[in-house]
Amino acid sequence: MGAAALHLAHAHQPAPPKSRKPKRKGGGDGGKFAQYASRIYQDDRANTETRSLLLAIAYVITMVPLDDERSVWKETAKTLGQPRLRHRGSLQELVRGDIPTYEAPGHRYGTDPMDQLCAGPRVRPHPDGPDDWRNKEKLCGARAQDKVIEKDPVTGWHTNRWFCTRHRDHLVRVREQVRAQNEAAPEPIPNKGGLLPCYFDSDWVRVYSWALGWDWKPSASYGYRADDWPVPGRDPNPVVQRARLRLVIGGADLEDDA
Repeated sequence: MGAAALHLAHAHQPAPPKSRKPKRKGGGDGGKFAQYASRIYQDDRANTETRSLLLAIAYVITMVPLDDERSVWKETAKTLGQPRLRHRGSLQELVRGDIPTYEAPGHRYGTDPMDQLCAGPRVRPHPDGPDDWRNKEKLCGARAQDKVIEKDPVTGWHTNRWFCTRHRDHLVRVREQVRAQNEAAPEPIPNKGGLLPCYFDSDWVRVYSWALGWDWKPSASYGYRADDWPVPGRDPNPVVQRARLRLVIGGADLEDDA
């Protein structure tokens, strides 16, 4: 009897509660991902690194079921894969590369054909013949040591004017000619970054601050979205409200992915 009662008592004990997995939301919208992928591939403002980041985030938001344990940023880092070297190719570095900024000429050597070449006038023909560019342009073209920065009065963009030691007097004269213009020039229009906010809505001030490692503030004149920046040489067009995916930032998502 005692054994039977013991067996019955165990039979009526409530079973331990089963742990429930967080409910996953979204995922599997291949049509929407294809639309965003097509738009990203046709965006000639994106370089290879930014394009891969845009595609990875769009894929995660549209195709991957997410929950409290599988955040957008964690899944994006997973989609991009582990970088071979520390920080190179990491999520943080890719986001940092999209921070809106103005990149002046000469920042990357070789992008300007006159980088560190004298812009002074050519006094006598170059021995390489009449077809040589120095003879055609009537420029010195020698290796230069000093430069004058000329700022555009509309865009604030910079042009480097290099001069060699033989054209030191030209450097001084040009520097004086552009002094007033440079002082009145506006803040440069950003020409790099700002593409992530064109595709995804989020707290981008916080995201860019995380990527830098310190507080970041957008330009008071131009903001942080590349779609909103004026394009030199074009009449201002009404702002086109393109559809943007919502990129939600969790409490510790960014810190976990740093």
